[in-house]
Amino acid sequence: MKKIFVFCMLAFGISIIASAQQTALTSDGKVVVLYDNGTWTYADVKLPNTKEVQKKAGEVTVPTNISVVDNSPISLKDGTVEKMAFIEGPSKKLSKYFKHKNIVRCDFTLTSKDGKAILKTEWKVMNGEAYSYFGFINDESMISLELIGGKKIDLLYTKDFEPKEYEKYGFSTYTAELELNEEQIRLLRNSIVYKAYMTWSRRTEEYKVIAPSYFIKSLPQIIE
Repeated sequence: MKKIFVFCMLAFGISIIASAQQTALTSDGKVVVLYDNGTWTYADVKLPNTKEVQKKAGEVTVPTNISVVDNSPISLKDGTVEKMAFIEGPSKKLSKYFKHKNIVRCDFTLTSKDGKAILKTEWKVMNGEAYSYFGFINDESMISLELIGGKKIDLLYTKDFEPKEYEKYGFSTYTAELELNEEQIRLLRNSIVYKAYMTWSRRTEEYKVIAPSYFIKSLPQIIE
């Protein structure tokens, strides 16, 4: 695996973000997603407002101020962005007990209505007793997103949401909504997400982001 990363950095001039083994940035600002099997793909977006990658002491580094936040007023228009999978990968907790049935997935649907940006999150846990492992979503739950450039955003839930458990079919679902404030919209519309954490009522887990450019692509569809 180490040989693969070395090859990628030499061949493509990629700078691996610290502690983010799945997402990288090329010298011309393109985002690359690296997979555990050694394959890679572009994230189909070029990071806006980038500065040239600097080389120091033979190493390639990424500046921490990659994205610039636009503080101009935001005007939202009514609309709904097509649902897309944002998170999909194994749960650390479930992996201790299940070899295969350990995947957690979350689909995002972004909607704007009456000047509010609402993010609908549809979680699917491949276990028919999700409450036993994760509990429920409450007013202390949040999705924490780490962005390329070092910033972090906490998307807070404000209501309680209990899971629907389908023991017969071996999965559980949580459907919950949260609101994006103006500051979050400003930052997310120019940001690549490379890490995501979910704070359930019983534990916090990190999950794999499979659509790192989701907000860059989706937010312009609801902004005037």
